[in-house]
Amino acid sequence: MGKGPRYGHRLTSKLHYTMGGIKINEKAEVIGQDFEPIPGFYAAGEITGGVHGVTRLGGNSVLDDIVFGRIAGRSVAQAK
Repeated sequence: MGKGPRYGHRLTSKLHYTMGGIKINEKAEVIGQDFEPIPGFYAAGEITGGVHGVTRLGGNSVLDDIVFGRIAGRSVAQAK
């Protein structure tokens, strides 16, 4: 499998998750009403919406949480 780092996540069954929420960009920055990023405000997970358009494929919320959580963390670290 090559060199690490490696990450793991314990999964459990979920029925659904929030459809909609606050908008974010590719850096996980929250987008304000003026369609511009709000400085220092990041979000990931079920609070966000629009990553998959108006709908999503079942089970993809876990991937969103992991990917955008990591992106948000990196964005915060780079902003300091």
